[in-house]
Amino acid sequence: MWYLGRRDYGTQELRQRLLRPRPNKPLPGEADVEAALARLTELGLLDDERRGQRLAESLRRKGWGERKIQMELRARGLPEGQELPEGDGEVIARLLQTKYAAKLPDERGRRAVFQALLRRGFRHGDIRQAMREYDDHMDEYGEYDAAGEWESAE
Repeated sequence: MWYLGRRDYGTQELRQRLLRPRPNKPLPGEADVEAALARLTELGLLDDERRGQRLAESLRRKGWGERKIQMELRARGLPEGQELPEGDGEVIARLLQTKYAAKLPDERGRRAVFQALLRRGFRHGDIRQAMREYDDHMDEYGEYDAAGEWESAE
């Protein structure tokens, strides 16, 4: 109960936590841990679906791509295929406009942004599409000057 009072856990995460050796504490038996996990699940205090959904939403807010989120869920023993609040395209577009906008004017910066987005778990095609749309938007509403600063199209 103490662990669940601090944060949400999945069944596998809590099982590992409870079976981890601690100094000056006896190790609980596996049967006792399994019984406790079953009772917590029965009471609704331990819910892998809920934990997976909350974790997926949290990682999405941090700007992670769907592939990396699914890998993280799999690593924690949580169900995959969670509904995400927004698609990869919208997240990439938001990152391009905020975090990576200063690096996009030159080719070296564009490659670095592309690699950073791949590491965040986005697919090649989604990144290319979002960068094309970003470039189209820049052509329509303004452009970068020689120093990489934003200029209005007026």
